[in-house]
Amino acid sequence: MGQPNITEIEAGLKDWDFLTKLPPRVGNFELVPGTGIKGQILNIAAYVNEATRCRLDLTYTTETFDYVPVKTVGLHVFRDERLFYRERDKFAALVLQDLPRLLDEIDMEKHHDMNWEAQTLGFDKWDFWRTLPKQVGDFELFITPDKPLAYLNGSYIFLDYTDFKRGNQIYFAYNIYRNELFAEKKHEYFPLTTNVFDVSKSVKDERKLDRLAELLEAHLQRTMQDLEKS
Repeated sequence: MGQPNITEIEAGLKDWDFLTKLPPRVGNFELVPGTGIKGQILNIAAYVNEATRCRLDLTYTTETFDYVPVKTVGLHVFRDERLFYRERDKFAALVLQDLPRLLDEIDMEKHHDMNWEAQTLGFDKWDFWRTLPKQVGDFELFITPDKPLAYLNGSYIFLDYTDFKRGNQIYFAYNIYRNELFAEKKHEYFPLTTNVFDVSKSVKDERKLDRLAELLEAHLQRTMQDLEKS
């Protein structure tokens, strides 16, 4: 027996009691209706915080025939890999159970902590980031180390400068598995790589953030200027 058509999945939403059980508001997030089918994705419903550019979309995808939450924080859009389920009712039960946690993880108005693996680097004592400008041209400081974002594959984003008008961005992350600091860029929403800010695992943990500070002082503003010009 084949997988159901995405239009059949959408048609079945009207009888799904899960949607009536979703609370209209959770913390700083408001429930909004789904936006329907776009390509391989059915958007079922979403929780949105317009003020902080954060949202949680509840979706079904024909890429893998799974129900899955999709998180958006600024220009970062990623699926929560812990809640991929093909069974509709199992997905519903776990979302209702975990909804406060899911939203708390992307509530950028709240303090967050990284996993214990990151503590040896001394993020809690790293005050250099507080000297960084809050605005550079059209780039605004969007994510800071006191409110890091748990991202993909063991990475935590702890600094993010974004030009939301043009879709330009540079962000800085720590990967707990590789024990490395690195940066990624976007130009007009298109992802780009850079190794200018890499701090490898060979650098002693207690020196990693100091080394990153040196690289930020040397290259950060020029990197943002180059993104604006390109």
